[in-house]
Amino acid sequence: MENEKKDKNVFSGTVNGREITGHAVAGIGQNLIFGLWSSYMLVFFTDVFGIAGGAAGLIMMFTRIWDAINDPMMGVIADRTRTRWGRYRPWLLFMAVPIIVFLVLNFSAPDFSPTGKIVYASITYVLMSMAFTAVDIPYWTLPAAMTQDAGKRTAIYTISRTSTTLSSLVVGIIAIPLITALGGGDMARGYFITALVIGVLGAALYLCGFKLIREHVTPPPAEKFSFSEAAKVIAQNKPLLLTLIAMLIAFGLTMLRSNLLVYWVQYNIGSLGMVAVFNLISLPAMMLGFVFTPLLTKKLGQKGLFIFACCWGAVSNFIFFFVGYGNASAAMVMFFFTSVPTGFVMVLVSTMIANTIEYAEWKTGQRREGLISSSQTFLAKISIAIGGGLSGLMLTIINYQPNTVQPPAALSAFHISMTLIAGLGFLLGIIPMLFNDFDDKKYVEITQELQRRRKAAENGEGG
Repeated sequence: MENEKKDKNVFSGTVNGREITGHAVAGIGQNLIFGLWSSYMLVFFTDVFGIAGGAAGLIMMFTRIWDAINDPMMGVIADRTRTRWGRYRPWLLFMAVPIIVFLVLNFSAPDFSPTGKIVYASITYVLMSMAFTAVDIPYWTLPAAMTQDAGKRTAIYTISRTSTTLSSLVVGIIAIPLITALGGGDMARGYFITALVIGVLGAALYLCGFKLIREHVTPPPAEKFSFSEAAKVIAQNKPLLLTLIAMLIAFGLTMLRSNLLVYWVQYNIGSLGMVAVFNLISLPAMMLGFVFTPLLTKKLGQKGLFIFACCWGAVSNFIFFFVGYGNASAAMVMFFFTSVPTGFVMVLVSTMIANTIEYAEWKTGQRREGLISSSQTFLAKISIAIGGGLSGLMLTIINYQPNTVQPPAALSAFHISMTLIAGLGFLLGIIPMLFNDFDDKKYVEITQELQRRRKAAENGEGG
């Protein structure tokens, strides 16, 4: 069962627990790196490296836009990769060392002029973004290459989303204490050493995942890339487009919450050390979403559960706005309840996009797993770009000055971003899903039809 089929870069047998664990392990490494990089890059730029908030926000926004454009390109490269290890799995091996180098460069603070700092930050941030993409696209495409069983695929995504989110939250909990301890009073040194430690640990987990994972779905023959064919795979995939639009709206606005959490806790709650506490609070909340997603999907379907989660996110965030932040205990309770729907949505988006791979094959005759999976990270990075750009703009508008008491207008802006804007994102994200008729029943019908087509082709009966 473990013997590799010649010339197909695929293993016989079905996906097993060891391989599912391997995918989760690699994801832990990926999100230890991502958790540090995404959550602390902005505050490192403004408070340690000395770049103005507006400039830092623009660097992050335009880099993310380029990175989003780069995602489909990486998806095509991954689809066309042919090695003795498979198509997507080897990228965990290829990028282990580069990811360490670029992460450390991102969290370095050379003594350059103000213009030199902006140039350095821009170049290193772009390089890190591209290196991360070279792992992220193949990683989230792997479940489609590991199995075509929808239930097992959902299990892989659920376990991996749980592990990746846990690792991101662990970084959120330990980052500030670790940076402080390793820096010994020098924050620049603390960020540098922390980046090195997290980078080495993350890369080691990539290699563990590479060792354990196997690809079981036989890849189609390598096709010559055509922009028109690639565009058709996306343009004719209605459920994919609607899911991506919902994701863009919801995550684009809720990214403000993620970007400004450190600022909100430090100035509204009044203690930078409480960042770890709030990240810890969100851990069991998001776990609830992860754990109950498979169960509630059986009752409500993926579309129904997505709408339910968005309603929860909208209502709870609006309530959070009125509860305020004057009482830290009440703020913690509301932060818990507003974190639950994110757990649902993160798993659902991954599984809903993965299921449209079969829809694309049914509709156009092309699977294009990497291309379709890259659309998720494409929109995620556009969302991050929007969130980063808006965060930098907000810091400029309120004339943010680091490490000092903030005026009431700044505190209000931070709180509105954490609550009302996040809730609005969830609310508007429901609208595209109302037009999505690709439900679980339709998915089963399509996969059965694809099996009939393949069997007919093997028997020489034609389409």
